[in-house]
Amino acid sequence: MAEKVFISYSHQDHACAHGIARYLSRHGCDVWIDSQNLELGDRWANDIEAALQEADITVGILSSSSLRRPEVLKEINYSLNRMKEEGTEKFRVFFVVIGQIHPSWFKNDGSCEEIRNYLSQYQYIGLSAYGEVTIDAMKKLFTAIRRKGIEEDNTVLIHTNEDNGFINQNSLPEKAFDNRNSSIYYKVYAADLASSAVYPFALDSQWLPELFYDAGSGYYGEFEKEGFASDRVKEYLKSYKKRNFTLSFFHYKQIIMKLNSILYEPYFQELLQNEGEDKEALKRLLSNGSIVVLLNNKQMTPFIHGYRKDDPVCKAWNDLCEEVPIYCIRENWALSNDEHSKDFLRFCSNLAMDHSNNILLAQAMHLDENQINNFLITLKTISMQSFCQTHMNGTQSQDKVDDYSRSVFYRNYIVKANEEASLNPVYACLFDPNKPFHHELKKLIDIYYNSIFTRTLQCDALLPDDVLPENYYLHSLYLDNGEKEVSIEELEYAFSEFFDNCEILDEITAIGDNLYLKNYDLQKITDLRDKEAWYEYVELLELINRRSNSWKVDFNEIELLLQRFLRCFETSEKVTEDKDIAFSFRVVIGSKVLDIVKTSKIAKVKEYGGSFADPNRIPLKVLFTISDLTREDREELVFLPVSLFSGRIDTSDGEGFFNSLKEFIIKQCGFIPVN
Repeated sequence: MAEKVFISYSHQDHACAHGIARYLSRHGCDVWIDSQNLELGDRWANDIEAALQEADITVGILSSSSLRRPEVLKEINYSLNRMKEEGTEKFRVFFVVIGQIHPSWFKNDGSCEEIRNYLSQYQYIGLSAYGEVTIDAMKKLFTAIRRKGIEEDNTVLIHTNEDNGFINQNSLPEKAFDNRNSSIYYKVYAADLASSAVYPFALDSQWLPELFYDAGSGYYGEFEKEGFASDRVKEYLKSYKKRNFTLSFFHYKQIIMKLNSILYEPYFQELLQNEGEDKEALKRLLSNGSIVVLLNNKQMTPFIHGYRKDDPVCKAWNDLCEEVPIYCIRENWALSNDEHSKDFLRFCSNLAMDHSNNILLAQAMHLDENQINNFLITLKTISMQSFCQTHMNGTQSQDKVDDYSRSVFYRNYIVKANEEASLNPVYACLFDPNKPFHHELKKLIDIYYNSIFTRTLQCDALLPDDVLPENYYLHSLYLDNGEKEVSIEELEYAFSEFFDNCEILDEITAIGDNLYLKNYDLQKITDLRDKEAWYEYVELLELINRRSNSWKVDFNEIELLLQRFLRCFETSEKVTEDKDIAFSFRVVIGSKVLDIVKTSKIAKVKEYGGSFADPNRIPLKVLFTISDLTREDREELVFLPVSLFSGRIDTSDGEGFFNSLKEFIIKQCGFIPVN
């Protein structure tokens, strides 16, 4: 008679659970799993409680997610108690563990005590942090099921007396502890990073806010003359980068920061040198792995040695490193060698060959026909120079390829010569007006170069909070788009469903001034991140981002996302009645952009120019965001874009697809077109 197997799991681990269910079912087990997508075992139970009572075996899938789910804990604790009462001859429990168990997984309220004690005494099946269901692991599980026994193991698999003050909101695996030369830190590999991790190139020391590109702004001329040395520019950048830093902590489990950004940025310099609540909050974020420090391929520890060690900022950093362990990731720990320079060199070598995308790129930058021709010539020059570099030095020698870097590119095509500049023009970003397309090339190279980091580190890229529509296009153009497709009918259905049932504006009204970043300091953020509601919010955000890989996003999840996010804040009786919050969709098709914006007062559609080059592969990206778009004195909000779809459309008629969607939004959903 086939064993009746009940699978207990968190829906965040559904891919792993379904893989196990399919394997056991194919090998003769009668499997019950709570899923509408997998019709296994429904002949012997109609609900969870009945299935648990009728099962012969429970397979519990344990992860940082499942052990924080009350329904999973209830199922597993019931199963463990049943095994105690009935004995292992009649009923058994097996655990499959995703990742490396750490005490931070277990709540302190006693709900996990039975599970913890069990794992300390008995064997379990271990999977990687990504939950891949391997044949070897499944053979072990199936053998244990058929053998009808539980092997005891004298090795304690987790330390029950270990301190639980870990990063329960990050739920990272335990890291390899290093104590080289008394420099205490944790090594982190790319595979160890949380699934919600971000490399915020908005904090890159060479990234420029859009304000500095605008010739009509008060910063343009001053920045062209003095670069980052300007006191006014410094003050603006300090608040700008603090805002981006704060914003990322609302939405990501981890931030991966370059050590140089910490040491050179005015906001962090001030944070390191001034004692107070924010400094204590920084220590918490560093010691619990919320901030992971990115070292270059020559740095072995986060400590600063050599000629800069007596610098006040470096001394403050070294003192902090001695006080708290720092989580560090170094590219060579995860890779056999540093691929960045090679990837960058190859990209520059091949730049002129992608003619169709380059046309789209030029149009997204609003270049006219004559400028487009000159722009393409410039790309050919870049391609030829980097090809010569490849031809002379080859791409197999890391030392030689290192000679062609982003800094070299800047000197050749973007910044002024160094003879008249007191600072290195690469880091001052003093543009040379005699070098064509210096703004456009800088934007292009910055986005691509930073995308290399995000691909290498397997994390998201945090775009600056003031990006223009074409930046979204540039970002998606030079990151890999999959072969996923979506039709106009699917988009129309999704938008109609959302607008017909949306209650987001009512939800926002209740939050009051908590909506704005200006009301948050680092201490308040760390307190918010300790809340269960914040953890649930980030998990849902991760789920939506994962589901964007296929067009299966339920737009009701957007409202659920907001509700969970609002629960993170303290109850506030103050309601800001004068704000006019907008929720919006940004649809990027080819290099054309459609902004769909709705507030309590207006519903509008705005189109940005562009075109469609390759008829066989038109890229499509759909993002959702909430922001204060309708006020002239716009304050930065705590919401970030959520990626709902990133792939391509299923038609060669990009213009028709774009116009059809716009017409549907205007005629069927009642939006007003604006210029």
